Amino acid sequence: MSAPVGGLRIGLVTPAWPGTTAANGIASAVAPLAAGLEAIGHQITIIAHRIDAPHQDPRVIALPARPMPLLDRALFRVMPDRMIRRMIVAQLIAATRQAIAENGIEVLVMEESFGWAGDLRRAVPIPVVATLHGPQWLHRALPGRPRRGPDARRETWEAAGLARADGIISPSRAVLEQTRQEWGLPDVPTAVIGNPVTLGAPQDPAARSSAPRLLFVGRFDRIKGADIVLDSFTRIAGQHPNCRLTLVGPDQGIRRPDGSVLHLPQALAALPAAVRDRIDVLGQNTRAEVADLRRHHPITLIASRYETFGVALIEAMVAGSAVVSTRVGGCAEILRDAETGLLVPPEDPQAMTEACLRLLHDPALALRLGQAAQTDVAARFAPKVIARQVAAFLAPICRPQG
Repeated sequence: MSAPVGGLRIGLVTPAWPGTTAANGIASAVAPLAAGLEAIGHQITIIAHRIDAPHQDPRVIALPARPMPLLDRALFRVMPDRMIRRMIVAQLIAATRQAIAENGIEVLVMEESFGWAGDLRRAVPIPVVATLHGPQWLHRALPGRPRRGPDARRETWEAAGLARADGIISPSRAVLEQTRQEWGLPDVPTAVIGNPVTLGAPQDPAARSSAPRLLFVGRFDRIKGADIVLDSFTRIAGQHPNCRLTLVGPDQGIRRPDGSVLHLPQALAALPAAVRDRIDVLGQNTRAEVADLRRHHPITLIASRYETFGVALIEAMVAGSAVVSTRVGGCAEILRDAETGLLVPPEDPQAMTEACLRLLHDPALALRLGQAAQTDVAARFAPKVIARQVAAFLAPICRPQG
C-alpha cells in the first residue's frame, strides 16, 4: 500500500484497461501516463470501466457489477440517460472507496464526462481532478447550447461537475479557454498538460516509404471529419493515378443538422466506383495493429473539426509519418506548420488535397517532416516528460503545505 518515499498514490479512471483494443483516446492516454508515473516513483491504481484484455497489473479495480433495482428498471424506460448515469456514479464511488481502503490513493484523476467527477467529489474524502478529454459542448451538431434533451442534460451535468473539481487539467490551451467561455470554470488550479504517447523502440520514419498511401485513423463521425477525407481523396485520386487511402476506425455515423445520420457505407456508395476501389476500409483495429499500419503509410490525414488534443496526431508523429492536419484545437498547438507537418483549415477538402499532393510529389519534404515529427514528439510527449508535469500539478492539491 505504501508508495516510495515522496511518491504520490494516484487513482486514474479509464474507460478500458489496458486499453489495447478500445478505440478510445482517453484509454490510449491513460495507459502511458500510468506507466510514466510509475517509472518516476509514484504508485498508480487504475479504476477501469471495463477490462478489455488480459493484464498483469496489480492495482486495477474494475467497476463492480450492480444489479438495477426494479424501480430503477421501470424509470430506465422513460429516462435512460439519467438512470445510466446514476448507475455509473454508484459504481465509481464504490470502486474509488475500494481504492482508498486498499491502496490509500490520495487523489483521483478522471475525465469530465457526464459530470461524474462532481458526484464523486461529494462522496469521497480525497480531491478529484477533472481532465478535459472531450467536453460535450465540442459535440454540438448545431451552434448554441441545446435547450432540452440528453445533450442539454449532459452539458448541465458536466458544467456542474467541473464546478466541484479540485483541479482541472486540459490537454490544450484552446479547450481550456473555450470551456471557460462556454461553462465557466471554478477558482481552482488549472494546467495545460498534453497527453503522453508510448514511444517504443526507435524506428525508421514511415515517410521514408515511397508508396503513395494515405492513412486516416479515427471514428467515422462528425468530429473526426472522415467525410472531409473522402471528399479530399476523391480529388486526389483524380490527379494521382496510384494513390490509395486506408480508413481505420469504427463507424459511428455523422449526425447532420437535419437530424439524419450518415454512415460510412452510404458515404462510400456516393463515390465513383474508381475511387471506392482505391479505399481500404479496415474498421476498428487494436492499438498494435494500428501501430503496424502506421509504419506502412508515409502520409497521415487528420481532418478533425475539433480536437481537445490529438492522440492520433502524436501517434502518427511517433511513426515518423508526414502529417496533414486541420488547424484546430490541440492539433494546432502540437504541429508546427512546414516544420513537423502541414496544417490546413478545417472544413476545406481542397486545401487538404493540395497539401497531400505536395507531399506525394515531394518525397524529400515528406521525409523531412516525418523525421522532425519523431524528434519533436519524443522530446515533448514521452510518458516520463508528461508524468513529471502531472505529478507536479497534483502534489500541492493532495498534499497542501501549511
